[in-house]
Amino acid sequence: MNIKGIWENIKEKFSPLIEKLREFYEDNKLLSYIIIGLVALLLLCIILLIAINGRKKEPEVVPGTVLELTEPLVVPDGPELPKDYTASRTPKDKWNEDEAQEWFTIPSQKEIDSLSIANDNLINEITGAAP
Repeated sequence: MNIKGIWENIKEKFSPLIEKLREFYEDNKLLSYIIIGLVALLLLCIILLIAINGRKKEPEVVPGTVLELTEPLVVPDGPELPKDYTASRTPKDKWNEDEAQEWFTIPSQKEIDSLSIANDNLINEITGAAP
């Protein structure tokens, strides 16, 4: 298909639309001028928005916002951990007895009593409001 054939095809598709626009213009000239003016104003606004956003401004440097160091930064030492402290471990599905002894601490009677009192207080708080 050559260019002339494509042009004819486009003219054939748009000719009914052009005729309807021409008839509308003939019947409503004032309204047509208003619509054309508004469309032109809209296009002008779009062009201005694109032109304004296209320009890139250099950011203004406010005095005092640029950090100027007088001495090099020194990173402080972190908190010291106890000698046998382990920060993390790899969890296992099943432990043998030696591994369990390394990580398990048997609670004292004082800790058991404290936990029992805390649990009793929690139960009393929950059931205290019940009739």
